[in-house]
Amino acid sequence: MAKIKTCKQCGKQFRMIDMEINFYTKQGYPDPENCPPCRQKRRISLCNPEEFFKRNCDRCGKETITTHNPKKKLTVFCDDCFQDYYNHNELVTKG
Repeated sequence: MAKIKTCKQCGKQFRMIDMEINFYTKQGYPDPENCPPCRQKRRISLCNPEEFFKRNCDRCGKETITTHNPKKKLTVFCDDCFQDYYNHNELVTKG
């Protein structure tokens, strides 16, 4: 029952296994038109590029690297302060 399809993006042939065919059928989705690598490239292209910023920890002041842009004014913790914060809040919510 496997299908061989031709990718509309790159023109290479790809195989759809029975499990995939059953999934798409059950969900009511059409068969994919592109091969898995082309679908993955498209998904990645839709993601925001990862940028890193040097920031100071809002708790202890130690310089740290984060993906949060300083313009967004988000609270940033260094690894140690984050662990302390996480462990404390986990205990509070559980107990």
